[in-house]
Amino acid sequence: MQKRTSALLAALCLCLLLTACGGNDSISGEVVDIHQTPEATALILQTDGDKRIAVFLDEDTYVFGMDEIDGEAYKALPYAGVGIQFFPESRRTSLTTANGEKLKAYHADRYISIDAYLIQDAVTLSDGTVLDTWKTSMFGTTYRLRDGTELLREDAPSGPENHYVADLESFDDLSEAAKPVVRQYYDEQGALYDLQAELEKVWTEYQQAPEAFSALWVSQDTSPSASSERVMYFCTELMLPFDRDLGMSMDFCAAFDRETGAYIPPTDLFTCPAEDIAKNLLDLAERDGSGPTDPVIQKEMLAAFRPEFVVFTPDNVSIIFPPGTLPSHEYGSGYFVTVDYTAGLSDILQPWAIPQSSAK
Repeated sequence: MQKRTSALLAALCLCLLLTACGGNDSISGEVVDIHQTPEATALILQTDGDKRIAVFLDEDTYVFGMDEIDGEAYKALPYAGVGIQFFPESRRTSLTTANGEKLKAYHADRYISIDAYLIQDAVTLSDGTVLDTWKTSMFGTTYRLRDGTELLREDAPSGPENHYVADLESFDDLSEAAKPVVRQYYDEQGALYDLQAELEKVWTEYQQAPEAFSALWVSQDTSPSASSERVMYFCTELMLPFDRDLGMSMDFCAAFDRETGAYIPPTDLFTCPAEDIAKNLLDLAERDGSGPTDPVIQKEMLAAFRPEFVVFTPDNVSIIFPPGTLPSHEYGSGYFVTVDYTAGLSDILQPWAIPQSSAK
């Protein structure tokens, strides 16, 4: 599924804005020190290319803030532990720090943008290890050791607003009454994972092979998956670390009345009894040639089935079993079964639940 999220749109707009400032490439990095004299104030940066440079906070330089960091207040009293980005003016000079280090120094072209900041001692692990967090405006939060080693990158849960999929209706197509109700549902749902548990697992991975370790990633993204005249479907894709080489993807579908925003329990979408949904879907998949024929896997699926594993798309319904839910696939990738609407789904689905493009 190709998604065009608000974060990507924001990134594009920022890139267009920044590019318009001139021909010089932008420079970004972490402020690691402040050089202050009666004549000038400069931020000492560790750049993305692992170089140290300086940028002057000139009187006419505007500072864009982030979250609770006020730009003008930061300009008046700057400190280390923030990430910034700026476009340099063509003039360049040098600066010698108090310890005699000579650095390339720049003047910003009109403004400096704060796009990240450090929170020290943000998380304590079970063995007493303390982690800092590095929060960014676009790329989520990174959890790292005191020496700067990144352990986990977390994208904050996003959607369902401003998430679009080609040829599908979106959050924007809900009624005005429904929008705040659906938004509240996802706000209350929050993260579908235990962040502390994920950090503990990643820390264990790091300790086993620190030389081979690279930061792992967790994200949760909700976007539209299908719609009918009465129902809007959203799918939440959850990405978690599985081991140092693999990620684990899980998909959870939710249905809402598009006029009221009321959550529709997945069992209400079917005409058959709730206890028969899994068997009926697997029988249709087997008849259609897309389901498993192995009786062991069939039995495992019936035992592991949860109604929220059923994901609606315009052309079919899938039952997506996350990694670890089927004993015979415990250490492999997830397992899924797909049934087209033309394969008899209309016999077990409410007519109003079938997406528009397939209900014709």
